[in-house]
Amino acid sequence: VLTGELAPEQRLGVTHVRSKVLDLRRIRAGSGATASYRQAALRDMQHVLTSVQPDVVHGHNLHHFEAAPALALGELSCRQGFGMYHTFHETWPDLLHQEPVYHGWAGNYAVSRHVRDECGSRLGIWPSLRPLGVDTTRFRTRRLAFSGGGVPVILHQARLLPWKGVHVSLRMLSLLAARGVPAQLILTDTARIADWDGELSTYRASILDLINALGLGGRVELRAVSYRDMPGLYEEADVVIYPTIAAEPLGLVPLEAMSSRRPVVASRCGGIPETVMDGITGWLVDPGAAEALA
Repeated sequence: VLTGELAPEQRLGVTHVRSKVLDLRRIRAGSGATASYRQAALRDMQHVLTSVQPDVVHGHNLHHFEAAPALALGELSCRQGFGMYHTFHETWPDLLHQEPVYHGWAGNYAVSRHVRDECGSRLGIWPSLRPLGVDTTRFRTRRLAFSGGGVPVILHQARLLPWKGVHVSLRMLSLLAARGVPAQLILTDTARIADWDGELSTYRASILDLINALGLGGRVELRAVSYRDMPGLYEEADVVIYPTIAAEPLGLVPLEAMSSRRPVVASRCGGIPETVMDGITGWLVDPGAAEALA
């Protein structure tokens, strides 16, 4: 795994190679988008790939953040002969639109029909469909939903960003409280996000204000979690909600919830209806509809 992270999570059987040119902090500081950065990216990638001698290189959202790594990989694939493959997890922003090197790669994939169609309409490329999956041996629960005997727990597992609809979840909980329905809401609270515009801190502050304004202080918990904590969250939950208000590329949370035998209520947008089929594998509501969600 070639990464810009200082301390990537270690996994058995995985070797991490660090590249300074992939460090998002460096890109954010403005070192990207320059001729010297592009030369550095080419030198760095060439050094790594010459030592590794890969048969295949797979890129994850290489059209985001900075164009230079993708351009370097495209050039080196021609020189060294490895297969260059790429997965679009979403389409925007596409920093390769002026030099769409991915058109010449051995394979391009999209994680949902929604993303595939967006690639076609926005980027003029039609990737092969390769829907994401989850590890069903990891996401297992012992307890049946609603079998604990206590106050039911609603889980909204998502990054604290406006388009994830956390404010909708709070308004839903307020409606349930007004009806005398007991429920606790767990929100995941993580800072592991490329938050260049300060959205995370601003939105988090507005969420705390909304909790207070709605009088939900005793009913909401912001839980700081890592990925390894996620299976335990589903064990604790009785129902999982995913009320995004923008077009979700696919959404792994509903799949993790299904694997964990938890009912799902999610927004009817983006790629979500490809996995949450209303009345069959879960329930769908219109984006932003707190009343329907309740």
